[in-house]
Amino acid sequence: RFRRADGTHGTIEAVNSEPHDANIRGAICAERIALSRFQGEEAGRGAKLQRVVCVTDAPGKIFPGPLCREFLTSVCDADVEVVASGSGNPSAWEALPLRELFPLPSPYRRRKQDEMVELAKSLSLKLAPPNDEGAAAAYAAASSAAQRSARQSSVFPICFAAAVRFGDGSLSVARELKGIEYGCTVDAVSLLLPAIVSAKEERGIGPDCIMQVDSFGLAHAPFAAARSLLVEHGFGSARLFAHGDGGEWAPSITALESLPHADFQNIDFS
Repeated sequence: RFRRADGTHGTIEAVNSEPHDANIRGAICAERIALSRFQGEEAGRGAKLQRVVCVTDAPGKIFPGPLCREFLTSVCDADVEVVASGSGNPSAWEALPLRELFPLPSPYRRRKQDEMVELAKSLSLKLAPPNDEGAAAAYAAASSAAQRSARQSSVFPICFAAAVRFGDGSLSVARELKGIEYGCTVDAVSLLLPAIVSAKEERGIGPDCIMQVDSFGLAHAPFAAARSLLVEHGFGSARLFAHGDGGEWAPSITALESLPHADFQNIDFS
């Protein structure tokens, strides 16, 4: 539901769309389809989003998935109301402000590319390593790797790398792989997952902390896809570190805590 500049209201409806070639990565959620329509049809004329309603054919309520939460956060006010309900009793709905569904959002949210770069340059003058010894080691490793990704800045001006520190003190590092078609990009934390899974299977150790850092030195919580993969595949206890909007270190949270109200992720892949 949205409000136009002239005070009138409107709604846009959408359903999810899944590919029919077994490549489930190409699926598009209903919320992102609806929001894309809103941006194309209404946002340019001054309309403001007020409420997102998510109803599924599951018996219980399901809030938007991680990708939709992140997409909404990137373009909507943090107080936009998100309503969830299921088919069992559609009147038994629950409403939450968007800010409660996606902790540690990107400091670059709701900005154009040149505005992101200007903010990054400004914040880079204030940044310092974290006080936590393990997180500091991961931050240094990820920051160094991000600096080596300058060639990818022609695709998008901000580059990312990530480091995971395992329980035994060892580190693994990965750099984001950008795609000219942005949706083909694979984020740095997702590229760490093979090393994280291997460490668990072969050495019996899990990730202690994960740090994603951009080429300006700003630390970010994992993006939505990586948060989801960490939680769904048993690494929800990994500590996440990120800078806040002003360049200060935000309180650390776990991967599981980064996706609140996400009961749909209780899956056993063992």
